[in-house]
Amino acid sequence: MLTEKQEQLIKRFEELAAKLGSEKKAGQAIGVSSSIISQLRSGTYKGDVNKQFAKIGAYFDTKSKAADTYSEIEYAPTTISEVVYKTLENVKIKGGFAFVTGDAGIGKTKALRKYVADNPLNSVMITVNPCTKSTKAVLKMLAMEMGLPISQSRDDLWMSIAAKLHDGMVIAVDEAQLLTYGSIETLRSFADYFSERGQTLGVALIGNDGIREKIEGRSREQYRQVNNRAWQRQQLRTLDVQKADIEMLIPILKGKEQELTFLHKVAQTAEGVRGAVRLFGNAYDMGKYDFNGLVKMAKMMHLDLKGLEKAVRK
Repeated sequence: MLTEKQEQLIKRFEELAAKLGSEKKAGQAIGVSSSIISQLRSGTYKGDVNKQFAKIGAYFDTKSKAADTYSEIEYAPTTISEVVYKTLENVKIKGGFAFVTGDAGIGKTKALRKYVADNPLNSVMITVNPCTKSTKAVLKMLAMEMGLPISQSRDDLWMSIAAKLHDGMVIAVDEAQLLTYGSIETLRSFADYFSERGQTLGVALIGNDGIREKIEGRSREQYRQVNNRAWQRQQLRTLDVQKADIEMLIPILKGKEQELTFLHKVAQTAEGVRGAVRLFGNAYDMGKYDFNGLVKMAKMMHLDLKGLEKAVRK
């Protein structure tokens, strides 16, 4: 027999499952498997019931507290985001390769996620990390995103992915500077496979300047085939960030020129847009996000403020 509190937690879990699309996904988010949730619901769980409900309760407590803090805007059509978004659309239409490289924290990844969310039927996105940069790992990640079995040989993985892809798609790879030569060539092979059939498949590599250094630097000869297939080579910098972009990302500051100018200057440093938005979020949570509050928070966060205050007060 469940207590009233336990019944409430089960109800909140079911609401989360409805939001995420399945109880399995909700269980993964919480850290308690859906099978255990099912047993808790029916009263048949043989383990420590209180421990499992404590884990569920801790998850929702954390989310409730997070809801009381500043929430960033998920996406805004900023100067940089629009470049990334349009580049993805162009390479989807034309096929071949596109590179979008630039400074960290300027909005490349958010634009990429927005594009994939807007185009779920003809785009697939993977994010590389130091452990998943090899050819086999890239093929496995693509297979997972496409709902294909990953326990296959490398050649079987390639063929099952190629069969699932279709004309007019784009494969987008974030943190692509980590890719190996072999994994980049494998991605090229998908684009070539469709090109040979008179169809288009675009591949977009998104990341820092390490991509450009590999493909256009000393290894240029090795990557000649990739270079020949590149329609666009966008290179973005923090200095490309406009003050209007900050106003879009933090609309609560509309009309507050001093604060917007300050955050714009922060966004144009190595901190990027990400650093400026986090700075504002921390100041907002502390209840003081006017100019003085932002400067104080920037110092607390150990941001480089050299010349920023002078620039704002001119």
